Amino acid sequence: MKNRKTWAIALGIAVLAVLLTHIVFALSQKANESLTTTTIATKTVGATIVGDGTIHSANEATLHFQTGGKLIFLPFKEGDRVVQGQSIAQLDTYALQRQLSQALNAYQTTRDTFDQTKENNTNGVLQNSQKSNLNIYNQSSIGGDAQTNAINDAVKRIVDQNQANLDNSVINVELATYALQLATLTSPFNGIITHEDVTTPNVNVSPVTSFSVADPSSLVFRATVAAGDIDFISEGSTATVHVAGNNQPFFGTVTKIYPQKMTLPSGQDVYQVDITSDGLTTATHLGQSGNVLIQSNVKKEVTLVPTWTILGHTSLWVIEGNKPVLKNVVLGKNHGDMTEIVSGLTPQDTVIVNPKGIAAKNYIAL
Repeated sequence: MKNRKTWAIALGIAVLAVLLTHIVFALSQKANESLTTTTIATKTVGATIVGDGTIHSANEATLHFQTGGKLIFLPFKEGDRVVQGQSIAQLDTYALQRQLSQALNAYQTTRDTFDQTKENNTNGVLQNSQKSNLNIYNQSSIGGDAQTNAINDAVKRIVDQNQANLDNSVINVELATYALQLATLTSPFNGIITHEDVTTPNVNVSPVTSFSVADPSSLVFRATVAAGDIDFISEGSTATVHVAGNNQPFFGTVTKIYPQKMTLPSGQDVYQVDITSDGLTTATHLGQSGNVLIQSNVKKEVTLVPTWTILGHTSLWVIEGNKPVLKNVVLGKNHGDMTEIVSGLTPQDTVIVNPKGIAAKNYIAL
């Protein structure tokens, strides 16, 4: 009986210990259930940066009319070759030509008036006229130097007004000529027509109607590189381009990194990068797609964490022993929405990504 009683007591203690363990674990889990965590992203930089892209021309332009109107001249279609300065589209210019004619007529009239005024000034006609005006307005008492000064000032104003009228007429002619020039789109370089918003003339177009020209003799592969990777490449980085439909890769270099960040329809932030290779111009075509492997210019392991988890540029919350712990860290570069941690973390650390959810009384600072 005594052994049975001892065994029952031991069993009860064991059950109680298990229950207490579960209770403590459940309370611990509940204390931290509001915390969202992530493991440290240790990224090996130095192999390759991957990007997708298409074949473009290093020289390409999209042209628009400055004003809307009726399109009356469209001599080329997509794929046709053009030379620099050649007209590729033109609006109806009848009204603009008539406006230019009016401006030229006004200029001729103003010019004749100016020349006559200048001649009258040289021959003294203007001076005599102004002296007569002084007598008409009962200012005959003005004489000597005062009369001479008054006549000269009046003559100067007449000449200046005629000069201003002539200048304005010249400006009107220039504006009418410029408007006429804007009614015609010309190719800025030798190339091919790659896009036309309209395919036939005798239709009305607006300033958003576009016509594109590209130079096929200077092809590049334009890739998109993730914003978090752009710091690891530079102009001159070597690259290997794989173009759809070509079995052989193209070896080249990064020649341009565009400064403006773009957001893809997927929501990803990227930068555009141009890769030049001698084989692209002879073996590929505009618009072909593919991918590129760009050799990184940094060879090291980089520890990255979400930028928003960093507090005061100095600290991070991590989980240690089921408790939130505040660690001091040293920051490196930003890579998109991630920030490099130079020191202070280990690959085994688990970072809390919602640090604002931690009550101040719960933290441990290291």
